[in-house]
Amino acid sequence: MTTSPAALHLTRIATLWPHLDDALDQRGTNWLASRRDLFAVLDQVDREEAAALRALERDPQQIGETPAPVSLRILDTARLVESTLVHLADTLAPQITRPALTHAPVEWEARGWTPTDRAIRNQCADYEQADPRRWRYVGLRTAEYAAGWLHARVTFEDGYDAPFWPLTAAQHLHVEQVTEGCADRIAAALDLTTRAVPAIHPCPDCAGRIVVTTGAGRIPSARCEDCARGWTLPEPVAA
Repeated sequence: MTTSPAALHLTRIATLWPHLDDALDQRGTNWLASRRDLFAVLDQVDREEAAALRALERDPQQIGETPAPVSLRILDTARLVESTLVHLADTLAPQITRPALTHAPVEWEARGWTPTDRAIRNQCADYEQADPRRWRYVGLRTAEYAAGWLHARVTFEDGYDAPFWPLTAAQHLHVEQVTEGCADRIAAALDLTTRAVPAIHPCPDCAGRIVVTTGAGRIPSARCEDCARGWTLPEPVAA
């Protein structure tokens, strides 16, 4: 059976997310207890102050190394992806979740039910309402949990025993588009994708356009599109 693109994107997110956490931790977060605290603090920061922090982190005119206490690029990506996936699950769940069985009506005796009937109905209702496969709007609302829940929905891995209807083609396409964007953002933040960026200055030989290729762990290189002259940085020498 062919794996759907949406499932592949969600698997990619789940695989890359720990690396996003690692990238965040490597920049030093001892000034706050956890990533959750970072998210909360950043949400409270005045917009002008946040813009100033970004400018400070990215300003190429700085003298010496002055790393920010946390990579705003990584943090912004984590916040955006997490909020996007959780929102996607929030909006999808009501559309595909079968209503849970309710408890016995108050007039159960008038309906001719026995106490055993009432107990069985309430037991079944409690089980359905507490089914861990149902999406929760409170509690665990993380990117990893949302990605796992969405993956189960797009693959319909629980079958017809789960309290969900299969996704429609339109719903599946929407999940695919959103999760592809999330996966690409994570990969870009981790510098896992190759990027080709036009250089500011023209080629010194022919005045043609120079394109700089970087990312994906490769050493940056440049090549003139007209005369094909190339430039590369020297290989790093081990200490």
